[in-house]
Amino acid sequence: MKINILRGSLVVGALALLCSVLFALPANAAYESCEKPSLCLYDGVGGTGGSLRLPLDGTATVTGSGWDNKAVSVYNNTHLWACVYANTYLGGTVETIPPGGDGDLKTLVREVTSHKLAPSQGACFTGYERCGTGQLCIFKEPNGRGGMYGTPNDHAGYLAGVWADNVRSVMNRTEKTACFFNDASWSGEWTRTGQPVAKAYKVNAGDTTSLTAPFDTSFQSHRLRTPDADPATDKECLS
Repeated sequence: MKINILRGSLVVGALALLCSVLFALPANAAYESCEKPSLCLYDGVGGTGGSLRLPLDGTATVTGSGWDNKAVSVYNNTHLWACVYANTYLGGTVETIPPGGDGDLKTLVREVTSHKLAPSQGACFTGYERCGTGQLCIFKEPNGRGGMYGTPNDHAGYLAGVWADNVRSVMNRTEKTACFFNDASWSGEWTRTGQPVAKAYKVNAGDTTSLTAPFDTSFQSHRLRTPDADPATDKECLS
């Protein structure tokens, strides 16, 4: 039996090309209107209904006016991980969508309020990148998520109901040591079971931290000081 090798190669090549095209498309044709590179949200199942296109170069972390708590399905037509959040400023429950992923939301149906695109799935669970160079940034949720305030200055007393007793994580992008206190005017003392723990909580230049007891949600003031020669001490904070 004579086999036409050239014809067989052409057929195999054509099938391979067809498969690559099919696998490059979203699973549901309804998503095909989402331009690349974009994250697209839909207020109906399976990419139906109204849509919101979020371009790759967008800088806003808030999804968009009129779209809070509307998204039902999503198509991540980018090479990055899409991260969507229940609260503003990357706060609350997180749902992640891989590059090229599409479908109905699993945990945040009509609950998406903010978003970002990240290089990895793990990066969806942090928000420290929002802190600018030269800033000391405090956050209302662990891992740099939730509301953020950045400043290069000392603060003798945080506003009650806003930042006082509301700090849960810190990023120090200054060149100084950040010193936090549990009372206004850089005073007070932390205790555990009645015993003194610390008079100041230090975050060294370049460091990030999520706070644990007894420091979590206890900060009332902070100041920035030139680092002490011995990083194990807190002399710079108390002088």
